Amino acid sequence: MARQRILLMRHPETRENMEGVLSGRIDVDLTPRGEEQMRRAIEAVVAWGPDRIWCSPLSRCRSIAEEAAFRLGIECRVEPGLAEINFGSIQGMRMDAVHELGYDFPWPLDAEGRSMPAPGAESFEDLLGRARGVLAALEPLEGRTACISHGGMSRAILGAVFGTPLSTFWHVTLPNVSSQILTYGGGHFSLAALALAPEEVIRRMREPDLIGIDTTQNISGRDAR
Repeated sequence: MARQRILLMRHPETRENMEGVLSGRIDVDLTPRGEEQMRRAIEAVVAWGPDRIWCSPLSRCRSIAEEAAFRLGIECRVEPGLAEINFGSIQGMRMDAVHELGYDFPWPLDAEGRSMPAPGAESFEDLLGRARGVLAALEPLEGRTACISHGGMSRAILGAVFGTPLSTFWHVTLPNVSSQILTYGGGHFSLAALALAPEEVIRRMREPDLIGIDTTQNISGRDAR
């Protein structure tokens, strides 16, 4: 039985998202579509009915978390571990300018399979280590949790759950304000849903039968009862 369910949501669309800018830890403005996405995202978090809300320190995440927490009458915890990857010396730059400097993203890997970040930037190893720290902090909790974070950090959390190699963990499409649902129970995290639109989250909360039952969970190979 799942002891905890976790909604992991990406922030709304920003101008930098649309312009190919590596915003990372910089506070940036939402696009008009991002403003509309924010309203939809708040409704989804409220429908999720979390016992607690954690969010990245950056405003594109806090705008959702703080309003949802206010409406639910619960605390919003700013969790530094949920911040986006730090792009170091290339933070705030467009990808064409990054390439002109001789760098690339996602970080390439060396011959030994280690990531090679730009100067001052966070390596994929450190990013995944930070994701494991967030998961460790979530483990003891019960009930429902909502975490509002970023595309990079969400990929890292999924990568940490599944032990995905550095060469492929970034290759997950996570649209703005899409949500991943994780469960925790029996000593491990599981993925229950991937890239749900806000309206899909709301519908699943209103119609729990849509989630279904994983009948393979009872397979043990020892007793068919």
